[in-house]
Amino acid sequence: MGDIGEVLRDVSDLSPEDLRKQNRNLQKFLVKVIDLLKEKTDRCVTQEKHVEALTLQTNSLKEVVDITKHMLAIRNTEVKRMTEDLDSLQAKINEERARHSAIIEKMNLAAKLNDELRSEYKQQSERFENMRVKYDEKCSILTEENKRLQDAAPGETTQ
Repeated sequence: MGDIGEVLRDVSDLSPEDLRKQNRNLQKFLVKVIDLLKEKTDRCVTQEKHVEALTLQTNSLKEVVDITKHMLAIRNTEVKRMTEDLDSLQAKINEERARHSAIIEKMNLAAKLNDELRSEYKQQSERFENMRVKYDEKCSILTEENKRLQDAAPGETTQ
């Protein structure tokens, strides 16, 4: 069975037997064309189903991309908030460190002043003690001098 040109040739000068043969050939050809058409139709249906499946897959992937974008936006928002919280905490830590350093500095200054005051107090106490000792000595000397003068004075008043 050849091509369609061979099948569709001019049949006017053919005998009835040749016409029958030609008719059988045409029927066989028609059966082959029908089979080929069914095969092509089946292939087309299969390809349409494949295209439909790919379309569904594409739509699903688009939804996944949209959901992923939404989740990334949420994650970025959370990261931004956490970064702000971390920056805030870092600022508070820095403030607390500065305050702590200031307190330590004030305590060191207070301790230094306290040491200086203690030293000054000891010096003043020692001076006061020395003055008291000298005062007691002078009082003792003056008391003895006064007593000696008093003892010597009644003899002078009797003269």
